[in-house]
Amino acid sequence: MTEVAIRPLARSLAPLPEESLPGYLLRLSYRLGRSPARVGMLSGLSGMHHRLPGDYLLALPTQLADAFAHTTRLSSAEAQSLTLAGSGLVSAYAPLAATRLVQGRNHAAARSRWAINISSRFCPRCLAGDGSPVQSALGGAWKLPWHLPVVFACLEHSNVLASACQRCHNPPNQPPRTERSGLLMQRATAGLHPAQCRHPLLGPQSGTVGPKGCCGARLDQSPSKPSAIPARDLERALALQLRINQNLFPTSSQLADRDQLFFNDLIAVSHLIKFSWPMGASLLHSAHLSSLIDNHAAAVMQRLDQQPRPGPRPSSPWSAPDDPAQCAALLTAADELLRHSHTGEAELRDLIQPLMRASLARLTPNLAASFRRMEFSPALARALARKINGFYHAGGHRGSKRRTPSRECLFRVEHVPALLPASWMDAHFTPFQDLLAPLTNWNARHLRRAASLKLAEMAGGGTWPECAQALSTPWNTAQQSLKVVKRLLDSNESREAFAQAVEQVARVLDDQSHRIDYANRRGLLSSWHLPRADWRHICAGLETRAGRATSPGPAAATALIWAQVTQGDYLHSPALGALRSSGRSTGPVVTTVNQILHAAKCYQGEKAQLADRLRRYADLLADACDRSEASPQGAYSPFDSYLVHGDFSTTLFPPDPTHSRTGDAG
Repeated sequence: MTEVAIRPLARSLAPLPEESLPGYLLRLSYRLGRSPARVGMLSGLSGMHHRLPGDYLLALPTQLADAFAHTTRLSSAEAQSLTLAGSGLVSAYAPLAATRLVQGRNHAAARSRWAINISSRFCPRCLAGDGSPVQSALGGAWKLPWHLPVVFACLEHSNVLASACQRCHNPPNQPPRTERSGLLMQRATAGLHPAQCRHPLLGPQSGTVGPKGCCGARLDQSPSKPSAIPARDLERALALQLRINQNLFPTSSQLADRDQLFFNDLIAVSHLIKFSWPMGASLLHSAHLSSLIDNHAAAVMQRLDQQPRPGPRPSSPWSAPDDPAQCAALLTAADELLRHSHTGEAELRDLIQPLMRASLARLTPNLAASFRRMEFSPALARALARKINGFYHAGGHRGSKRRTPSRECLFRVEHVPALLPASWMDAHFTPFQDLLAPLTNWNARHLRRAASLKLAEMAGGGTWPECAQALSTPWNTAQQSLKVVKRLLDSNESREAFAQAVEQVARVLDDQSHRIDYANRRGLLSSWHLPRADWRHICAGLETRAGRATSPGPAAATALIWAQVTQGDYLHSPALGALRSSGRSTGPVVTTVNQILHAAKCYQGEKAQLADRLRRYADLLADACDRSEASPQGAYSPFDSYLVHGDFSTTLFPPDPTHSRTGDAG
């Protein structure tokens, strides 16, 4: 940097409230009688070819900001406040947070995300100034919020902003397609008032209209034609602009309650309305606003139908309308739809789903994928999600389309067992089961698994294969259960009853002050097996008929204990998994487990006593897992901690126990 570049200017200006960096440069250069490019060079902003990069509107590098502040006699905070980042708008307006304007190469992407317009909208009355001497001479501020697509109106003067010059009908800072967008157009031209149009005019009149062929029309003169929006519709648009401004510039009391995804939802629904138009026309109840969206949607559909060809690319169909009145109409329609999220998610879903289907039918697969990658609020994401048989559509076995929880839950997915306990089924599913034909044990097991998958979707979101993975359930097993449940729930009444029963369980889980972390139990017991010594203690005094293929053994006991502690399916226990991995048959163990479970229901015989002892042992092991007393990998024994309290052989397993039904293992 040269010595001249860091010397303070002889005269400078104090920034106006909400003033943008390009607007400040226009006012300062006009006061000094120099071109914006010359002022940029003296203040350290411009480099090669005296360029003023458009990305400086977003943020100034620290070194440049310090140099600019020094030469213009501003503080560092004042210099940074001229940018979107320094003013706080980047943190308030979500689309800006992911925007990168590196050397002007990403302006199109920023426009398609509704992040920024390099060419500012404007309010003529604001540009005319407030009557003070400095604003009478240099004009009012070109404001930072005018660069945001969601700012379409001036609340101070109750009018829709302008976006183009009345004489040449061009945006004030949008160069021809042959020139790269920058902070200012015609930056080397001096003598233009800050409120004069700088757009170049080509042809025979280019040298007679303004300095060096610029249009030169004053933009601070109020339009002679009436407002682009009738008074009643303008009132609705201004009310929405007020809410938008409150989200852009929240007060300290509003910060805690600010909806971080307010703008994401508003923009996403605007896309849905645009791509599905005129399906959403009933939202507006205004012929004038509808006609504005008609014009914008027709242009968008024309761009979508165009075949790619060489030459300049048309503007993206995702971009906000250039016309602020069209933008006001589109956002007002989106806001009307989103208001239904406060009255009920079911109503919002009924309104959203037809628009979603119509939009996706018009979009190519890659454009539809772009929409799915957007981030929404949970309420909107649930309304947008495609469901099949009550579950988020998986898009194939492992495809991920929506991770948003399908319900606002106080419990988490780790509090959901892989197999809904039979006691929960008895408590909440009895009226539902009365609608079905008599259930077999296997069909009941499929219902329990499907209910757990639904609870996991409620708490953690994701498609059913993702929910199955979260519950450590093989996806093919989950798929089979959903197929069985689909056959069982063959009427709207039965499907609604199933959903209501699962909702009852979810409410109970929400109300619990202490919830079991089943994911923690599954993790701790992922390779656990029953110690031989404990097996001998459990069998003390019982005839286990050793020697037969289906005689109770440690493997069957391990599977049953694991199933009770984790509330999972014993078929997915590590004990049976080890047999499968070694190539051995699981048949004898499965038969033994079923015999023990059947004996437990009959409350008779030594196998019933064995089942009761296994249940008590499982209670000890579950307590140890929940208290994190150990890492029960391998052959951990809960008796180690039980011995502190007494003799397990007489206290835990009394000689003549009073049998009770075994827990919900399997």
